[in-house]
Amino acid sequence: MGELKDPRVKLTITVDEDVLKMAKGKAKECGITLSRAIEKFLKFFADPHVYCFKCGEKFRVSEAEICPKCGWLSCPSCSACRCDLSEETAIAIFHMRRVYEDLLVRRIK
Repeated sequence: MGELKDPRVKLTITVDEDVLKMAKGKAKECGITLSRAIEKFLKFFADPHVYCFKCGEKFRVSEAEICPKCGWLSCPSCSACRCDLSEETAIAIFHMRRVYEDLLVRRIK
């Protein structure tokens, strides 16, 4: 019987020393390996997903359409977008979305 091959590959990266120290500490605090944290981020980076603010459904950004009126993603399940929100709620969601954009170093979609 053939030996199962590990699908993982080795990755060499260079990061700021202080960032690495903080990340190692946070990974240990969360009970995960740094490799696992990097893998989860890379998976999200390659194929981001979000949750609908209205129905709570998780959906891939790549599968969502952009509302031509407001420019926000439309939920594939309930079609909710910025048009369905009050100004105050839209501002709050916009600033929370900026966290994702900061992580991804680009706009979502």
